[in-house]
Amino acid sequence: MTQFYQASTMTAILAFTMTMPVVMPAPVLAQAQQCRTTNATEIASLFDRWNQSLQTGDPNKVVANYDADSILLATLANKPRITSAEKKEYFVHFLEKKPVGKIDSQKITIDCNTASNSGVYTFTFGDGSKVQARYTYNYRWNGKQWLIATHHSSAMPEKVATAAKPEVAGKEGTNSATHTCRPTNTREIASLFDRWNQSLQTGNPDAVVANYGTSSVLLPTLSNEVLMTAEQKKAYFTEFLKKKPSGIIDMRSIFIDCNSAVDAGLYTFTFGDGTQAKARYTYTYGWNGSKWVITSHHSSLFPQR
Repeated sequence: MTQFYQASTMTAILAFTMTMPVVMPAPVLAQAQQCRTTNATEIASLFDRWNQSLQTGDPNKVVANYDADSILLATLANKPRITSAEKKEYFVHFLEKKPVGKIDSQKITIDCNTASNSGVYTFTFGDGSKVQARYTYNYRWNGKQWLIATHHSSAMPEKVATAAKPEVAGKEGTNSATHTCRPTNTREIASLFDRWNQSLQTGNPDAVVANYGTSSVLLPTLSNEVLMTAEQKKAYFTEFLKKKPSGIIDMRSIFIDCNSAVDAGLYTFTFGDGTQAKARYTYTYGWNGSKWVITSHHSSLFPQR
């Protein structure tokens, strides 16, 4: 089943399949957009709003932070949550643990009517236990308020977690009333995964890293580290490419703003020895003036075996 949505000047597409994903071509985005003026401080406060809703113990108040066609890739569940009912069902059980969240490190990027916040957070539960995890929130302005368009949360893949120094980075108050936009559609954004996947086939970590922007964030499948520099990413992919990975999309959700786009869903990797691994992903892309680059990439194995 494929559902297609158009909201103001942003386009979203959901494609659900366990074989080849279907991506419908979307209308080309207008070359100019009216933008919601914001800054990194406001975007950072959206986590506080979400976290405060957890403290109410009311799953409906938590779900109210999410847009109607948002996707939740939750910390403790394999199944993507698409509908409000599915998200509520997840948070009913999560809130039983009485969670309180705290940001350990974060990287914020802002486009016209969307923003991204990726990093590491720690939850303290009612019994005193703590869990550190990685997160990616992608927000969009619906004309009245900022809502979560995608939320990807994953436990640390390595047993020993390392807390990072808190950091806020972003475009402070640079959004003007109108942005000049890079025209695109969902088919072009979907092809960016193919470009990344083809770079894996070269076996060259430099070719893979070339897909990432200079200030991009990588929350990788098999490491707790938040990889910021090209050197860190190259070191990670040098090891990952030894497995001879090849990926295929199983399910995806694509959202497009002015000079950014998000592709979130599920993918499967087949390795050189014939083994396979299913994982969840969120790519956030930005137009750098000459090409689309990855600004954040969050990949995590299914939490349940």
